[in-house]
Amino acid sequence: MLYHRWEYSVTADETSIIQPDGCRDVILVSRPNEPDEIRITNWDSQPQAVRLLKGTKMVGYRLSPGTTIATTVLMNNDPNTFVLEGMIESEGTQSLEIFELIETLAQSNLTVQQVARQSGRTVRTLQRQFRDLSLPSPDYWRLLGRARRAAKALPCRVPLVEIAHEYGYSDQAHMTREFVRWFGNTPSRLRQDKVSIVEISQPGLGNWLKESRSEVSNLL
Repeated sequence: MLYHRWEYSVTADETSIIQPDGCRDVILVSRPNEPDEIRITNWDSQPQAVRLLKGTKMVGYRLSPGTTIATTVLMNNDPNTFVLEGMIESEGTQSLEIFELIETLAQSNLTVQQVARQSGRTVRTLQRQFRDLSLPSPDYWRLLGRARRAAKALPCRVPLVEIAHEYGYSDQAHMTREFVRWFGNTPSRLRQDKVSIVEISQPGLGNWLKESRSEVSNLL
């Protein structure tokens, strides 16, 4: 599926922390006494703080990991959901081959070299293929995917050192550095942050519109 549709209404002024999910979102933003506008997010590599004002309503279309879209076409069209959905479906480009490569990078503990070899490519060819599509590098998908998988295992309450081992980190300190890089928090603090865990568990890299396949059961 090309996108996941979501809606959100702001009932009081708030600042939301958006965690990186390996997706771009096309968002129709409506605010009181202001014209509607279309916003398009980037592939984030760290948490983003977003200030939202009371009365703001958003209809978002989270594009599947690796989907590219002609953003200038979207920005030059009338901001309404009917037109927007049609434009996303006509302008969005999703390569099944790239999607499967991204899934492999995100859901396994394989290195980029191993994924390239497994797909019959050299590392340089794999990197060029992503670059030609204006996508983040293969290492982006591998590292973010692993961090998201490990973060979703935090509620199981097993020792952090076991989670680090299960998800291919060299040690707990290595996992901590990666969590701070991607999520702005250590694993122990993120474990207490239920809002962020829910955000990380939303459809995105590694669990696109299906039950997340994880190694959590191996930890229990």
